[in-house]
Amino acid sequence: MRKLTCYRYCKLRLLRFRRSWTDTRADRAPSWSRLYLRFYLRLLVLVFAVTAVPLLGLCVALGAHTVWYARHALPGGLSLVVLAMFGIPALAAYTWIRPIWVDLVMVRERAIDFTGGRFNTRARESHSVIIGPLARTLNALAERMERLIAAQRELTNGISHELRTPLARVRFALEILRTPDSATEYESALAGIDQDVTELDELIDMSLTYARLEYSSLQSNLEPTVLATWFDSQVKDATLLYANHDIVSTVEIDRTLRVTMDRRLMSYAMRNLLRNASKYARERIVVGLAIRHGNVQIFVEDDGPGVPPEERERIFEAFVRLDRNTGGYGLGLAITRQVLRAHNGRIVVTDPISLGGAHFEISWPMN
Repeated sequence: MRKLTCYRYCKLRLLRFRRSWTDTRADRAPSWSRLYLRFYLRLLVLVFAVTAVPLLGLCVALGAHTVWYARHALPGGLSLVVLAMFGIPALAAYTWIRPIWVDLVMVRERAIDFTGGRFNTRARESHSVIIGPLARTLNALAERMERLIAAQRELTNGISHELRTPLARVRFALEILRTPDSATEYESALAGIDQDVTELDELIDMSLTYARLEYSSLQSNLEPTVLATWFDSQVKDATLLYANHDIVSTVEIDRTLRVTMDRRLMSYAMRNLLRNASKYARERIVVGLAIRHGNVQIFVEDDGPGVPPEERERIFEAFVRLDRNTGGYGLGLAITRQVLRAHNGRIVVTDPISLGGAHFEISWPMN
């Protein structure tokens, strides 16, 4: 291995410097020398321009010869002044640009990590007014991508698990249809296939709805809505669908009040809460509408077994079902939470007030 002499080292540095200045590829590595020299030269031009203006003024006022001979009175002579004019900008350029350069290199490395799918890395916190917002934006992007990837994995695993049961029933029904023992068994197998296909269609529809709300920044179709009229229509529909339950509603707002909301999505959230209540309620369901602290607040409470305190947060996760005998796919509450987030609102489970069962509350800002 040849020894790296001072001459060879300087030659290699010069070649690297020339390469960094002549490389025009879009993916070229950033060059510190290029950035520093460009900034230094611009700063030097600024210093010369600022120095030349008063110097010209002195030449006009005192004469060029007087100003020229006055250089001997300068401390250190003309050489020290020239050295200061070239050296101070060089030091200022380095002090100013070096931290920005370090931050730029760090941001570039994190961007390369994100391009390779390594979203677990984070950009270092920067106090620069230029790079700081960019670094925070990159970190927010990485966190968002991590959540989306986790949600996609969760959704894929959940759908694959939920598809197995209806597909197995369809396969079993098809075996029966090949050699039916009677017309009754044939009709029963057809009815079973029809029901399983309906379940699969419902699962796909709910999964697509959840994916749209989870993966995209939802642009809600917001429109002014008479809140009391919309609420009454939801309760009326539930009364017809769940006629075996006594549904009581209370409205504590001005019936002419209008709020801005996505009527379609919020109706989905409301129907889901009422459907869940009907599954677990024994006899009664209480629904209420009020305005609290500038927020629209709706609660749904039933007289069923309720939700254990330790499960009150987990039930809003996708494909989570506390009672697998009641049907469904565990996506309803997850979609409802996404709908409320799209309205800058929230959904929570609290202690029951009157009936002793589950007490769900949804709320979102009026404006």
